[in-house]
Amino acid sequence: MKKFVMRRLITILCTSGLLGGSTQVMASAFQLWEQDGASIGNYHAGYAAEANDASIAWYNPAGITRFQNQQLVLGAVGIVTDFNYKGSVGVTENSLVFNPFPFPEPQFVTVTTNHINAQGGVFTLIPNLHYVAPINDWIGFGFSVDVPFGLKTVYGRNTALRYATTRTSISVIDISPSLGFKVTDQFSLGLGFDIQPAEAEFNSVAGLIQPFPQFPKEILTKLDTNATNKASDTGYGYHLGALYEFTPSTRAGLSYHSQVNHHLTDKSKFAGPLADMFNEDEPIISTRVNTHIKLPAYTALSMFHRVNPCWAVMGSVIYTQWNTFNTLKLKNVAGLVNDPETLIASSKTIEIAMPQNYKNTWNASIGANYYPTETIMLRGGLGYDQSPIQDKYRTIQLPDGDRYVVALGGHFQATKTVGLDVGWLHVITSKVKVHPPLQVNGAEAVSTNGRVKGGADVFSGQITWDIV
Repeated sequence: MKKFVMRRLITILCTSGLLGGSTQVMASAFQLWEQDGASIGNYHAGYAAEANDASIAWYNPAGITRFQNQQLVLGAVGIVTDFNYKGSVGVTENSLVFNPFPFPEPQFVTVTTNHINAQGGVFTLIPNLHYVAPINDWIGFGFSVDVPFGLKTVYGRNTALRYATTRTSISVIDISPSLGFKVTDQFSLGLGFDIQPAEAEFNSVAGLIQPFPQFPKEILTKLDTNATNKASDTGYGYHLGALYEFTPSTRAGLSYHSQVNHHLTDKSKFAGPLADMFNEDEPIISTRVNTHIKLPAYTALSMFHRVNPCWAVMGSVIYTQWNTFNTLKLKNVAGLVNDPETLIASSKTIEIAMPQNYKNTWNASIGANYYPTETIMLRGGLGYDQSPIQDKYRTIQLPDGDRYVVALGGHFQATKTVGLDVGWLHVITSKVKVHPPLQVNGAEAVSTNGRVKGGADVFSGQITWDIV
Protein backbone atom coordinates (compact mmCIF):
# COMPACT_ATOMS: atom_id res chain seq x y z
CA MET A 1 0.00 0.00 0.00
CA LYS A 2 2.82 2.44 0.87
CA LYS A 3 4.49 1.88 -2.48
CA PHE A 4 1.19 2.46 -4.28
CA VAL A 5 0.61 5.75 -2.44
CA MET A 6 4.14 6.86 -3.29
CA ARG A 7 3.64 6.23 -7.00
CA ARG A 8 0.34 8.12 -6.96
CA LEU A 9 1.88 11.18 -5.27
CA ILE A 10 4.74 11.33 -7.77
CA THR A 11 2.35 10.98 -10.71
CA ILE A 12 0.06 13.74 -9.45
CA LEU A 13 2.92 16.21 -8.98
CA CYS A 14 4.49 15.51 -12.37
CA THR A 15 1.34 15.49 -14.47
CA SER A 16 -1.01 17.98 -12.82
CA GLY A 17 0.83 20.99 -14.23
CA LEU A 18 1.56 22.43 -10.79
CA LEU A 19 5.31 22.04 -11.12
CA GLY A 20 5.31 23.23 -14.72
CA GLY A 21 3.66 26.52 -13.79
CA SER A 22 6.62 28.06 -12.00
CA THR A 23 7.78 30.75 -11.29
CA GLN A 24 8.87 34.27 -10.68
CA VAL A 25 12.52 34.84 -9.97
CA MET A 26 13.40 34.22 -6.32
CA ALA A 27 17.16 33.93 -6.53
CA SER A 28 19.92 35.35 -8.70
CA ALA A 29 18.52 35.62 -12.24
CA PHE A 30 16.10 32.67 -12.55
CA GLN A 31 17.77 30.27 -10.10
CA LEU A 32 15.52 29.18 -7.23
CA TRP A 33 16.30 28.14 -3.65
CA GLU A 34 12.77 27.03 -2.68
CA GLN A 35 13.05 23.26 -3.07
CA ASP A 36 11.32 22.47 0.24
CA GLY A 37 8.96 24.18 2.65
CA ALA A 38 10.91 23.98 5.89
CA SER A 39 14.19 25.67 4.93
CA ILE A 40 12.33 28.83 3.90
CA GLY A 41 12.38 29.79 7.59
CA ASN A 42 16.21 29.87 7.59
CA TYR A 43 16.62 31.09 3.98
CA HIS A 44 18.34 27.74 3.25
CA ALA A 45 21.13 28.40 5.76
CA GLY A 46 22.84 25.08 6.49
CA TYR A 47 20.84 23.33 3.77
CA ALA A 48 23.67 20.95 2.73
CA ALA A 49 24.54 20.00 6.32
CA GLU A 50 21.45 20.02 8.56
CA ALA A 51 19.82 16.92 7.01
CA ASN A 52 16.67 17.53 9.04
CA ASP A 53 14.28 15.94 6.53
CA ALA A 54 14.15 14.05 3.23
CA SER A 55 14.83 17.18 1.15
CA ILE A 56 18.53 16.55 1.86
CA ALA A 57 18.35 14.04 -1.03
CA TRP A 58 18.27 17.07 -3.34
CA TYR A 59 20.49 19.47 -1.40
CA ASN A 60 23.23 16.97 -0.50
CA PRO A 61 22.60 13.24 -1.11
CA ALA A 62 25.37 12.31 1.34
CA GLY A 63 22.94 13.27 4.12
CA ILE A 64 20.59 10.40 3.20
CA THR A 65 22.71 8.13 5.42
CA ARG A 66 21.47 9.95 8.55
CA PHE A 67 17.97 8.46 8.19
CA GLN A 68 17.06 5.21 9.95
CA ASN A 69 13.49 5.02 8.57
CA GLN A 70 11.63 5.91 5.40
CA GLN A 71 10.47 9.52 5.27
CA LEU A 72 8.19 11.37 2.86
CA VAL A 73 8.06 15.17 2.56
CA LEU A 74 5.33 17.07 0.72
CA GLY A 75 5.65 20.83 0.55
CA ALA A 76 4.48 23.90 -1.32
CA VAL A 77 5.83 27.41 -1.68
CA GLY A 78 3.71 30.42 -2.63
CA ILE A 79 5.58 33.39 -4.13
CA VAL A 80 4.03 36.87 -4.33
CA THR A 81 6.15 39.29 -6.35
CA ASP A 82 5.74 43.04 -6.61
CA PHE A 83 7.91 44.86 -9.12
CA ASN A 84 7.17 47.93 -11.18
CA TYR A 85 8.70 49.38 -14.36
CA LYS A 86 8.71 53.13 -14.89
CA GLY A 87 10.26 54.52 -18.04
CA SER A 88 9.95 54.59 -21.81
CA VAL A 89 9.70 52.20 -24.76
CA GLY A 90 10.92 53.05 -28.26
CA VAL A 91 9.80 51.18 -31.40
CA THR A 92 11.83 51.55 -34.62
CA GLU A 93 10.68 50.34 -38.03
CA ASN A 94 11.64 50.72 -41.68
CA SER A 95 8.62 52.81 -42.59
CA LEU A 96 7.59 54.26 -45.96
CA VAL A 97 8.00 58.05 -45.99
CA PHE A 98 6.72 59.82 -49.13
CA ASN A 99 8.90 62.36 -50.90
CA PRO A 100 7.28 64.56 -53.52
CA PHE A 101 5.26 62.30 -55.80
CA PRO A 102 6.07 59.83 -57.25
CA PHE A 103 9.32 58.91 -55.48
CA PRO A 104 8.65 57.00 -52.24
CA GLU A 105 11.66 56.35 -50.05
CA PRO A 106 11.96 53.91 -47.14
CA GLN A 107 13.34 55.36 -43.93
CA PHE A 108 13.77 54.20 -40.33
CA VAL A 109 11.29 55.87 -38.02
CA THR A 110 11.09 55.66 -34.22
CA VAL A 111 8.09 56.19 -31.96
CA THR A 112 8.87 56.59 -28.24
CA THR A 113 6.25 56.26 -25.51
CA ASN A 114 7.21 57.92 -22.22
CA HIS A 115 5.89 57.76 -18.67
CA ILE A 116 5.08 54.05 -18.79
CA ASN A 117 4.06 52.53 -15.46
CA ALA A 118 3.76 48.75 -15.73
CA GLN A 119 3.37 46.08 -13.05
CA GLY A 120 4.92 42.66 -13.75
CA GLY A 121 4.44 40.82 -10.45
CA VAL A 122 2.53 37.54 -10.18
CA PHE A 123 1.55 34.87 -7.66
CA THR A 124 2.97 31.39 -8.19
CA LEU A 125 2.59 28.11 -6.28
CA ILE A 126 5.50 25.63 -6.38
CA PRO A 127 4.99 22.15 -4.87
CA ASN A 128 7.79 19.72 -4.09
CA LEU A 129 8.25 16.10 -3.05
CA HIS A 130 11.13 14.30 -1.32
CA TYR A 131 11.55 10.71 -0.16
CA VAL A 132 14.35 8.80 1.56
CA ALA A 133 14.69 5.14 2.54
CA PRO A 134 17.61 3.29 4.17
CA ILE A 135 18.73 0.22 2.21
CA ASN A 136 21.04 -1.01 4.94
CA ASP A 137 23.25 0.51 7.65
CA TRP A 138 25.61 1.99 5.05
CA ILE A 139 23.52 2.89 1.99
CA GLY A 140 20.34 4.95 1.56
CA PHE A 141 18.07 5.85 -1.37
CA GLY A 142 16.48 9.23 -2.09
CA PHE A 143 14.04 10.63 -4.62
CA SER A 144 13.09 14.27 -5.24
CA VAL A 145 10.79 16.23 -7.54
CA ASP A 146 11.27 20.00 -7.37
CA VAL A 147 11.93 23.18 -9.36
CA PRO A 148 15.55 24.44 -9.36
CA PHE A 149 15.10 27.15 -12.02
CA GLY A 150 12.11 29.26 -12.96
CA LEU A 151 11.00 32.65 -14.22
CA LYS A 152 7.71 34.35 -14.99
CA THR A 153 7.14 38.00 -15.80
CA VAL A 154 3.70 39.05 -17.02
CA TYR A 155 3.20 42.71 -18.01
CA GLY A 156 0.06 42.24 -20.07
CA ARG A 157 -1.02 44.35 -23.05
CA ASN A 158 -2.25 47.52 -21.37
CA THR A 159 0.87 49.65 -21.92
CA ALA A 160 3.40 50.21 -24.70
CA LEU A 161 5.71 47.83 -22.85
CA ARG A 162 3.87 45.10 -24.77
CA TYR A 163 6.12 45.86 -27.76
CA ALA A 164 9.09 44.68 -25.66
CA THR A 165 7.38 41.82 -23.83
CA THR A 166 4.01 40.62 -22.62
CA ARG A 167 5.02 37.35 -20.99
CA THR A 168 8.35 35.60 -20.38
CA SER A 169 8.57 32.27 -18.59
CA ILE A 170 11.08 29.49 -18.02
CA SER A 171 10.26 26.47 -15.88
CA VAL A 172 12.57 23.57 -15.10
CA ILE A 173 11.36 20.50 -13.20
CA ASP A 174 14.02 18.25 -11.68
CA ILE A 175 13.25 14.55 -11.15
CA SER A 176 16.11 13.05 -9.20
CA PRO A 177 16.88 9.58 -7.81
CA SER A 178 19.93 9.58 -5.53
CA LEU A 179 22.07 7.39 -3.27
CA GLY A 180 24.03 8.10 -0.09
CA PHE A 181 26.97 6.00 1.15
CA LYS A 182 28.63 5.87 4.54
CA VAL A 183 32.40 5.71 4.12
CA THR A 184 32.99 5.81 7.87
CA ASP A 185 30.78 6.50 10.88
CA GLN A 186 31.55 10.21 10.42
CA PHE A 187 31.98 10.63 6.66
CA SER A 188 29.41 10.08 3.89
CA LEU A 189 29.27 10.60 0.14
CA GLY A 190 26.29 10.85 -2.19
CA LEU A 191 25.32 11.22 -5.82
CA GLY A 192 22.14 11.84 -7.75
CA PHE A 193 20.98 11.75 -11.37
CA ASP A 194 18.92 14.72 -12.62
CA ILE A 195 16.23 14.48 -15.29
CA GLN A 196 15.06 17.99 -16.18
CA PRO A 197 12.02 18.68 -18.38
CA ALA A 198 12.09 22.37 -19.29
CA GLU A 199 9.69 24.76 -20.98
CA ALA A 200 10.20 28.35 -22.14
CA GLU A 201 7.90 31.03 -23.54
CA PHE A 202 8.81 34.45 -24.97
CA ASN A 203 5.84 36.57 -26.07
CA SER A 204 5.39 40.15 -27.21
CA VAL A 205 3.28 42.34 -29.54
CA ALA A 206 4.32 43.84 -32.88
CA GLY A 207 2.85 47.09 -34.17
CA LEU A 208 3.01 49.22 -37.31
CA ILE A 209 4.22 52.83 -37.27
CA GLN A 210 2.06 55.29 -39.20
CA PRO A 211 3.92 55.51 -42.57
CA PHE A 212 2.59 58.84 -43.84
CA PRO A 213 4.35 62.03 -42.71
CA GLN A 214 1.21 64.16 -43.03
CA PHE A 215 -0.27 62.22 -40.09
CA PRO A 216 1.03 62.11 -36.48
CA LYS A 217 3.99 59.79 -35.93
CA GLU A 218 2.40 57.00 -33.91
CA ILE A 219 1.91 53.24 -33.70
CA LEU A 220 -1.31 52.03 -35.30
CA THR A 221 -2.51 50.03 -32.30
CA LYS A 222 -5.43 48.53 -34.20
CA LEU A 223 -2.87 46.52 -36.13
CA ASP A 224 -1.19 45.08 -33.02
CA THR A 225 -0.21 41.46 -33.70
CA ASN A 226 0.74 38.78 -31.18
CA ALA A 227 4.12 37.05 -31.36
CA THR A 228 4.17 33.78 -29.38
CA ASN A 229 7.25 31.57 -29.05
CA LYS A 230 7.20 28.32 -27.08
CA ALA A 231 9.85 25.62 -26.76
CA SER A 232 10.59 22.60 -24.57
CA ASP A 233 13.30 20.01 -23.94
CA THR A 234 14.57 17.47 -21.43
CA GLY A 235 18.14 17.81 -20.18
CA TYR A 236 20.25 15.62 -17.92
CA GLY A 237 22.75 16.29 -15.18
CA TYR A 238 23.96 15.09 -11.80
CA HIS A 239 24.66 16.28 -8.28
CA LEU A 240 27.25 15.15 -5.77
CA GLY A 241 27.67 15.60 -2.04
CA ALA A 242 29.86 14.98 0.97
CA LEU A 243 28.97 15.21 4.68
CA TYR A 244 31.35 15.09 7.63
CA GLU A 245 30.23 14.93 11.27
CA PHE A 246 32.90 16.39 13.56
CA THR A 247 30.73 15.58 16.58
CA PRO A 248 27.09 14.49 17.01
CA SER A 249 26.29 18.23 17.25
CA THR A 250 28.48 19.63 14.48
CA ARG A 251 28.66 18.75 10.79
CA ALA A 252 29.66 20.26 7.47
CA GLY A 253 28.26 19.54 4.01
CA LEU A 254 29.59 20.20 0.52
CA SER A 255 27.42 19.73 -2.56
CA TYR A 256 27.75 20.28 -6.29
CA HIS A 257 25.02 20.48 -8.95
CA SER A 258 26.26 20.12 -12.53
CA GLN A 259 25.59 22.31 -15.53
CA VAL A 260 22.65 21.10 -17.64
CA ASN A 261 22.30 21.94 -21.34
CA HIS A 262 18.84 22.40 -22.84
CA HIS A 263 18.17 22.50 -26.60
CA LEU A 264 14.57 23.72 -26.59
CA THR A 265 12.43 23.41 -29.72
CA ASP A 266 8.76 23.83 -30.63
CA LYS A 267 6.59 26.44 -32.35
CA SER A 268 6.62 30.16 -33.14
CA LYS A 269 3.39 31.89 -34.15
CA PHE A 270 2.80 35.41 -35.47
CA ALA A 271 -0.96 35.96 -35.64
CA GLY A 272 -3.11 39.06 -36.13
CA PRO A 273 -3.69 41.94 -38.54
CA LEU A 274 -0.05 42.34 -39.63
CA ALA A 275 0.29 38.62 -40.35
CA ASP A 276 -2.92 38.75 -42.38
CA MET A 277 -1.68 41.82 -44.27
CA PHE A 278 1.67 40.35 -45.32
CA ASN A 279 0.88 36.60 -45.41
CA GLU A 280 -2.33 36.29 -47.39
CA ASP A 281 -4.71 36.47 -44.41
CA GLU A 282 -2.93 33.63 -42.60
CA PRO A 283 -0.86 33.52 -39.41
CA ILE A 284 2.86 32.96 -39.88
CA ILE A 285 3.88 29.71 -38.15
CA SER A 286 7.29 28.15 -37.71
CA THR A 287 7.53 24.67 -36.25
CA ARG A 288 11.32 24.82 -35.95
CA VAL A 289 11.86 27.60 -33.40
CA ASN A 290 14.72 26.69 -31.09
CA THR A 291 17.09 28.05 -28.47
CA HIS A 292 19.95 26.71 -26.36
CA ILE A 293 20.12 27.41 -22.62
CA LYS A 294 22.98 26.38 -20.33
CA LEU A 295 21.76 26.11 -16.74
CA PRO A 296 24.74 26.86 -14.52
CA ALA A 297 26.64 24.57 -12.19
CA TYR A 298 26.71 25.61 -8.53
CA THR A 299 28.56 24.56 -5.38
CA ALA A 300 27.38 24.92 -1.77
CA LEU A 301 29.26 24.73 1.52
CA SER A 302 27.12 24.50 4.67
CA MET A 303 27.69 24.22 8.42
CA PHE A 304 25.31 23.13 11.18
CA HIS A 305 26.05 23.26 14.93
CA ARG A 306 23.77 22.40 17.84
CA VAL A 307 24.98 24.81 20.52
CA ASN A 308 22.86 23.37 23.34
CA PRO A 309 19.45 21.67 23.73
CA CYS A 310 17.70 25.01 23.01
CA TRP A 311 19.75 26.52 20.18
CA ALA A 312 21.34 25.58 16.85
CA VAL A 313 23.14 27.81 14.34
CA MET A 314 23.85 27.24 10.66
CA GLY A 315 25.07 28.91 7.49
CA SER A 316 25.58 28.39 3.75
CA VAL A 317 27.74 29.90 1.03
CA ILE A 318 26.80 29.07 -2.59
CA TYR A 319 28.80 29.86 -5.72
CA THR A 320 26.96 29.77 -9.08
CA GLN A 321 28.87 29.64 -12.36
CA TRP A 322 26.62 31.89 -14.44
CA ASN A 323 29.40 32.98 -16.84
CA THR A 324 28.36 30.29 -19.36
CA PHE A 325 25.11 32.22 -19.97
CA ASN A 326 26.27 34.71 -22.60
CA THR A 327 23.76 35.24 -25.44
CA LEU A 328 20.25 33.84 -25.67
CA LYS A 329 19.37 33.21 -29.31
CA LEU A 330 15.91 32.38 -30.66
CA LYS A 331 16.21 30.83 -34.11
CA ASN A 332 13.58 30.22 -36.81
CA VAL A 333 11.14 32.70 -35.30
CA ALA A 334 7.99 33.56 -37.26
CA GLY A 335 7.32 37.22 -38.05
CA LEU A 336 8.08 40.06 -40.45
CA VAL A 337 11.43 41.16 -41.91
CA ASN A 338 12.66 44.09 -44.00
CA ASP A 339 12.64 43.34 -47.71
CA PRO A 340 14.41 45.41 -50.43
CA GLU A 341 11.57 44.94 -52.92
CA THR A 342 8.36 44.88 -50.88
CA LEU A 343 9.68 46.81 -47.81
CA ILE A 344 8.19 44.19 -45.46
CA ALA A 345 7.81 40.42 -45.96
CA SER A 346 6.84 37.39 -43.91
CA SER A 347 9.52 35.02 -42.61
CA LYS A 348 9.88 31.80 -40.63
CA THR A 349 13.65 32.03 -40.16
CA ILE A 350 14.17 35.15 -38.04
CA GLU A 351 17.00 34.99 -35.50
CA ILE A 352 16.69 37.09 -32.35
CA ALA A 353 19.83 37.54 -30.27
CA MET A 354 19.57 38.74 -26.67
CA PRO A 355 22.99 39.39 -25.06
CA GLN A 356 23.12 38.40 -21.38
CA ASN A 357 26.81 38.22 -20.41
CA TYR A 358 26.11 36.96 -16.89
CA LYS A 359 28.80 36.97 -14.22
CA ASN A 360 29.41 34.36 -11.53
CA THR A 361 27.63 35.00 -8.22
CA TRP A 362 27.71 34.36 -4.48
CA ASN A 363 24.81 33.67 -2.15
CA ALA A 364 25.30 33.74 1.63
CA SER A 365 22.88 32.95 4.45
CA ILE A 366 23.00 32.52 8.22
CA GLY A 367 20.29 31.14 10.46
CA ALA A 368 19.32 29.84 13.87
CA ASN A 369 16.84 27.35 15.34
CA TYR A 370 15.28 27.72 18.78
CA TYR A 371 13.72 24.69 20.52
CA PRO A 372 11.41 25.94 23.33
CA THR A 373 9.79 22.51 23.78
CA GLU A 374 10.24 18.97 22.48
CA THR A 375 7.51 19.48 19.84
CA ILE A 376 8.11 23.09 18.74
CA MET A 377 11.03 24.64 16.86
CA LEU A 378 11.32 28.26 15.69
CA ARG A 379 13.54 29.33 12.78
CA GLY A 380 15.11 32.56 11.59
CA GLY A 381 17.57 33.60 8.91
CA LEU A 382 19.23 36.44 7.01
CA GLY A 383 20.74 36.35 3.54
CA TYR A 384 22.32 38.14 0.61
CA ASP A 385 21.89 37.05 -3.01
CA GLN A 386 24.12 38.57 -5.69
CA SER A 387 22.66 39.11 -9.16
CA PRO A 388 24.62 37.85 -12.19
CA ILE A 389 23.19 40.58 -14.41
CA GLN A 390 25.38 43.47 -15.47
CA ASP A 391 23.68 46.86 -15.57
CA LYS A 392 24.14 47.49 -19.30
CA TYR A 393 22.56 44.13 -20.26
CA ARG A 394 19.59 44.09 -17.87
CA THR A 395 16.31 43.50 -19.75
CA ILE A 396 12.70 44.11 -18.86
CA GLN A 397 12.08 40.37 -19.23
CA LEU A 398 14.38 39.76 -16.23
CA PRO A 399 14.92 43.03 -14.30
CA ASP A 400 17.01 41.40 -11.59
CA GLY A 401 19.14 43.07 -8.91
CA ASP A 402 20.99 42.17 -5.73
CA ARG A 403 18.68 40.89 -2.98
CA TYR A 404 18.56 41.08 0.80
CA VAL A 405 16.44 38.56 2.66
CA VAL A 406 14.92 38.13 6.13
CA ALA A 407 13.22 34.84 7.01
CA LEU A 408 11.11 33.31 9.80
CA GLY A 409 9.53 29.90 10.27
CA GLY A 410 8.57 27.12 12.62
CA HIS A 411 8.06 23.38 13.08
CA PHE A 412 5.41 21.54 15.08
CA GLN A 413 5.70 17.80 15.72
CA ALA A 414 2.01 16.94 15.65
CA THR A 415 2.49 13.22 16.34
CA LYS A 416 5.40 10.85 16.67
CA THR A 417 5.49 10.38 12.89
CA VAL A 418 3.97 13.58 11.44
CA GLY A 419 5.57 17.03 11.53
CA LEU A 420 4.29 20.34 10.17
CA ASP A 421 6.40 23.28 8.98
CA VAL A 422 5.59 26.83 7.92
CA GLY A 423 7.90 29.56 6.70
CA TRP A 424 7.99 33.13 5.43
CA LEU A 425 10.69 35.25 3.91
CA HIS A 426 10.76 38.79 2.59
CA VAL A 427 12.96 39.77 -0.33
CA ILE A 428 14.16 43.34 -0.80
CA THR A 429 15.57 44.06 -4.25
CA SER A 430 17.65 47.13 -4.98
CA LYS A 431 16.24 49.60 -7.50
CA VAL A 432 17.83 48.88 -10.89
CA LYS A 433 18.14 50.56 -14.27
CA VAL A 434 16.83 48.85 -17.42
CA HIS A 435 18.53 50.17 -20.57
CA PRO A 436 19.91 47.21 -22.60
CA PRO A 437 21.15 47.28 -26.20
CA LEU A 438 18.53 47.75 -28.91
CA GLN A 439 16.54 44.52 -29.36
CA VAL A 440 16.05 43.68 -33.06
CA ASN A 441 13.03 41.47 -33.76
CA GLY A 442 12.94 41.06 -37.52
CA ALA A 443 11.50 44.22 -39.09
CA GLU A 444 11.05 45.87 -35.71
CA ALA A 445 13.54 47.03 -33.09
CA VAL A 446 12.60 47.86 -29.49
CA SER A 447 14.42 49.83 -26.81
CA THR A 448 13.60 50.27 -23.12
CA ASN A 449 14.92 52.97 -20.81
CA GLY A 450 13.66 53.04 -17.25
CA ARG A 451 13.94 51.69 -13.73
CA VAL A 452 12.46 48.76 -11.84
CA LYS A 453 11.81 48.60 -8.12
CA GLY A 454 10.50 45.45 -6.53
CA GLY A 455 10.42 42.82 -3.86
CA ALA A 456 8.67 39.63 -2.90
CA ASP A 457 7.15 37.60 -0.10
CA VAL A 458 7.47 33.83 0.02
CA PHE A 459 5.17 31.60 2.11
CA SER A 460 5.70 27.90 2.63
CA GLY A 461 4.08 24.86 4.17
CA GLN A 462 5.28 21.29 4.55
CA ILE A 463 4.18 17.92 5.92
CA THR A 464 6.84 15.42 6.97
CA TRP A 465 5.81 11.79 7.45
CA ASP A 466 8.14 9.27 9.07
CA ILE A 467 7.07 5.91 7.71
CA VAL A 468 7.77 3.45 10.53
